[in-house]
Amino acid sequence: MAENHPPNGRHILLDVWGVDADTLNDLGMMQQAMLEAAAAAGATVVDATFHRFPTQGLSGVVVLAESHISVHTFPEHGYAAFDVFTCGSRVDADRACEYLVQSVRAEDRFERRFVRGVPSGIEERQEELRPALS
Repeated sequence: MAENHPPNGRHILLDVWGVDADTLNDLGMMQQAMLEAAAAAGATVVDATFHRFPTQGLSGVVVLAESHISVHTFPEHGYAAFDVFTCGSRVDADRACEYLVQSVRAEDRFERRFVRGVPSGIEERQEELRPALS
């Protein structure tokens, strides 16, 4: 069972839709956007690795001293799934998310937010700017 201590971090699952397929296939652009999102959030980049798949899409992760930012793209659906996990109080996960949404010029987004290291684990605030796909 969890001990009584402050939360260990914030974890935002960010889904974006309405993104141009070329953007979602552009490994260099996506890597730059994620590194810049980390910088905008005040995070410390430790490493980054990305892979573009032969047919389409890519996956990547930026390892942070404060945790990570990752992405998986689905150009055929104009969709990308970002994962922004930050530990500590000095890194602004919201700024990273805003930077990513603007960088890929997403038309729609949906966020699920979690507090890590505490039993309930779910923040009260959940932002929905697009209904979930059926």
